[in-house]
Amino acid sequence: MATGTKELSPQETTVVVHIAKGMLYREIAEQLGLSEETVRKYAARARGKLGLNNKVKLAMWAKDKGLLGET
Repeated sequence: MATGTKELSPQETTVVVHIAKGMLYREIAEQLGLSEETVRKYAARARGKLGLNNKVKLAMWAKDKGLLGET
């Protein structure tokens, strides 16, 4: 699992959390009042910063970091 050397922006973090909760890009966009393309860009930037190559790994990273509020 990637450790990530750069911090995610608040927007990237929000998108990552929604992805980890199983939401589709379209659903995230609707909930946050953004375009689907913007959500895709935030997700891509987060994956790039963390060295991850897909949404599944991004979701696993978020869970491992405790971003889902689970105990």
